[in-house]
Amino acid sequence: MRAATILRRMEPPAGKTKAAILKEAAMNSEVASQGHAAYSLVFVARAAVVAASTFVCTVAGILAQGLLTAPAIAASKSMTGSVVGLVGALLSVVVGLLVWQSYGLFIGQQSDLDALGRALARMRYVLGSFGGEAAPALAILRKQILRVRARLWPDPAKGPRNIVYDHVHQDVHAMLAALDELRPANHEQQQSLAQAREIFGRFIETQTSMIRSLSNRVPNLLLNVVMGWACALFFGYGLLAGLNAMTLFMAAVGSAAIASAIFLILEMSDPYSGLFRISSASLDQFLHGLTTAD
Repeated sequence: MRAATILRRMEPPAGKTKAAILKEAAMNSEVASQGHAAYSLVFVARAAVVAASTFVCTVAGILAQGLLTAPAIAASKSMTGSVVGLVGALLSVVVGLLVWQSYGLFIGQQSDLDALGRALARMRYVLGSFGGEAAPALAILRKQILRVRARLWPDPAKGPRNIVYDHVHQDVHAMLAALDELRPANHEQQQSLAQAREIFGRFIETQTSMIRSLSNRVPNLLLNVVMGWACALFFGYGLLAGLNAMTLFMAAVGSAAIASAIFLILEMSDPYSGLFRISSASLDQFLHGLTTAD
């Protein structure tokens, strides 16, 4: 039997039961929470660099006024104000688009994960009409869910996340071989088998869509360019402002605002780590259901 052969190849290592797999997944969740905190510290550090840089540029702009004469400042004030307005407009538009893009990535991953869960639930339901004959297909499906979970929520001790879906052909061939081994005894089972093939196709398509989305995050170069614009903008603000406590306070507020926007972009661009992360609870429930069903 081809399905049985493929299933034996996909079995966990000897001595590792289904309960052990679930226990390991739960332990990995606890360890992953520490990794999420580490990711957040990295994002906070990058945002803090942006805040410090923009605030220092404001102070530098204020101090630069002391190097200029009053007539030079008055003559260039109009141009300085125009350039500051231009950079401010560019910065507001680009930062807004980046926040929206990151938010769209986050929501898209949530939607794809929900679609993945629905496909799994329907797959289990339609294969239920075959009874014990569908056990190899359900076991293969469980292995693929474990692989998806490990890809999206990896163990931090094993290194960074690998978002490359390099097992697609193996997964497709394994499941199709298992479905080919099913022998429909009536019209209802024929329909169930056709639905199972269609649902599994969506299951694979959804995974590849998630991987493509995660591969198209906000480039670091673009964030660096935005940071440069922010520094130029705050330097211009410093050229137009006087040195007093209120000026420094508002400069700090503006720097914090820019830094918070960068922090949100970084957080939502990585939906499976950091503070704003998608939970694996729903996928774990489907995995538990498939395991207990066996």
